[in-house]
Parts: sequence; structure tokens; C-alpha cells
Amino acid sequence: MAQADIQLQIPSAVFYIEPVRAFVGNLARSLGFSRKRVADIQLVLDEICSNAVHHGSVDPTDSVKLHIGIDTHALEILVQDTGTQQAGEKSWLTDERLSEIETNRSPSNERGHGIFIVKSLSDTHEMQPNAAGGTDVRVVFRFPKPSDIRI
Repeated sequence: MAQADIQLQIPSAVFYIEPVRAFVGNLARSLGFSRKRVADIQLVLDEICSNAVHHGSVDPTDSVKLHIGIDTHALEILVQDTGTQQAGEKSWLTDERLSEIETNRSPSNERGHGIFIVKSLSDTHEMQPNAAGGTDVRVVFRFPKPSDIRI
């Protein structure tokens, strides 16, 4: 399989997440991921993009960038936001903040589950600050091995 690098940029608004989710779902299906794994990929992408819109690029004039890489082993998705530009506002991606989110996550609270979903459903994940003052979230989904496919 040839390598590919797809780059997308969307306005920082929830409205634009669904078309990206559909695009990545169709791409994952065409790459041979199972229906269940495609749903996992779409859910992870939805969570990452939602976090980028709600916590990262909070100004609607900001954008969220996506880099989708395909190689012979995996589908890799990188979502980049620009961060909050308001003075004194705490970044959502500090080790302290991530620990706080993990500690406060509960079934009765609808917030704070996105990072747990990303960790649970992706093969590899990483989050780090970027040069724009925002956050880079990278997830990797390895292609199924022939022995992993059940008929």
C-alpha cells in the first residue's frame, strides 16, 4: 500500500466535525478496517475534534487542523488546535489537568470521558503542546493482521 498524507483544516465549530468523521469512516472502510473498528476510529476522531473545538480553538475564527497519514502498517490521525488565547486561562492539557479529569470521571458526569475513550480505543495515543500554544493529539490505528480477521 502506498503512503499518503491528507491534510484538512476546518473552522473551530462542532458543525464541521460530522463531515470529517464521515470522510475518515469511508477512508477507514476502504483501507479494510472492520465495521466495528471503523466505528471506534470515528468515535475517537469525534472526541478529539470535539475537545479541540470546545477546549482548544475556542474562537470560531480559529481552525482545527487534521493530518491523516496512511502507511503499510497503520492509519495515523493528528488533530491540532490553536489553544486558548485568553490570558490566565488554564490549558486543558497539563499533566495536572489530565489527572484531574481522570480522577473526576464518573458515569454520572457527562464530561471527562473523551480522553478515556481515546486511550481505550486507539492502538497508540499521545498528547502534547504545540508551537501555536494549543494541543496536538495523535492517534494510531494499526491495520488488522490476516490472523486477526475472523470470518
